[in-house]
Amino acid sequence: MIIPEERFELLSAYIDGEVTEAEEQLVEQWLSNDVDFRRLYQQQLMLRQSLIDLPVPVAAHSSAKTEADVMINRVFAEIDKRSQRRKWKLAGIGISVAAVLGVFSSMFTFNSSPQFSPVANSIKSPAPTQVKQEPILIAMEEPLVPLPKSMSSK
Repeated sequence: MIIPEERFELLSAYIDGEVTEAEEQLVEQWLSNDVDFRRLYQQQLMLRQSLIDLPVPVAAHSSAKTEADVMINRVFAEIDKRSQRRKWKLAGIGISVAAVLGVFSSMFTFNSSPQFSPVANSIKSPAPTQVKQEPILIAMEEPLVPLPKSMSSK
């Protein structure tokens, strides 16, 4: 014996077209013999058609989606602003560190090259003097400086 819940499930499956041939014949037999079952079938058909004809509130979905899109765009814009600020802060810190290092390195430089010396700029260089030109002497066989005996014996 089939309980009423099973009959209702079979009727619902029959309306959706999801029954076997044997189940379809059983439901059609119930529809022809049972007035209450036929009334339930009519109610199910009307309910199904009402659900199909039910309007979908398009505006509510689209406005919620639009609000969500606006919120997402605002969040990403704020993230971009913060990252831009962070870049400018890091650039400013880098420039400041470079300037401080430049000042300290110029103060504590141990390079005593004459071009940077304040004394070198105040001293006048002497006037160029005439240098006597002497011929170049090349010692080929007799060196000008005596060599040690160990080298000359070779």
